[in-house]
Amino acid sequence: MTDAITIKNLNYGYPEQGELFKDFNFSVQEGEWLAIVGHNGSGKSTLSKLVLGLLDFDKGEIDVFGQRLSEDTLASIRAQVGMVFQNPDNQFVGATVADDVAFGLENRQVPSKEMPAKIEAALQQVGMEAYAEREPHTLSGGQKQRVALASILALKPRVIILDEATAMLDPEGKQAVMATLKELKARYQDQLTLIMITHDMEEAALADRVAVINDGQLVFDEQPETLFLKGKQLEELGLAQPFAMALQSALGVTPATYRTKQELATWLSTLKA
Repeated sequence: MTDAITIKNLNYGYPEQGELFKDFNFSVQEGEWLAIVGHNGSGKSTLSKLVLGLLDFDKGEIDVFGQRLSEDTLASIRAQVGMVFQNPDNQFVGATVADDVAFGLENRQVPSKEMPAKIEAALQQVGMEAYAEREPHTLSGGQKQRVALASILALKPRVIILDEATAMLDPEGKQAVMATLKELKARYQDQLTLIMITHDMEEAALADRVAVINDGQLVFDEQPETLFLKGKQLEELGLAQPFAMALQSALGVTPATYRTKQELATWLSTLKA
């Protein structure tokens, strides 16, 4: 598979906090769903900002679909990578939901006669077409995040980065956003690369691959079903196991394989009292 993002020998540090990334190497394959997890301050959000050129790194290389990140290529790379932030209110600029989705299209100088169809299509993809004329502040948290996602989808990026996009949502809102992501990934498959930055291991379990970052270091990089068997090691890094795995441990069962909640329920139903 083709690399969507390649990071080589990256070095970066905050002026007042010292070095964070040192000779950091990492890659994201085109079409995969990657979860990046780690405790607060581990560097996962900083990494996404470096990829988008929101922060200047000290040394190293970042390539996006083979294009080297630089001042000359910044606009081209940002056209291929969209980002949904933690607080959707920080991304709203329009008076209505439709206006907000239109904002990015206007910046790309999309002809006005083409905009209504593009706005409607983007909102349909996230199940928010009925709210086009609503004011963003009247929406629930989950609805706001889906509108933020629609604003990105309207621009047809090849990569979408979600930076703790569900952290401020209630369980219902989280469920709606994650269901939308699953539908998008099923629809676009290899045409869309998803990078989900989170500390929620239930969300990470949906990804094809999970990367664990701890203080700027890549600690684990593997599939969820193997990573989540490392319960004690994850706890030492300030991370919890998904509920199904934690429940098995609480029951005194040493998991041999990773089980989802549904798989665990099926397994428990086979046990004799």
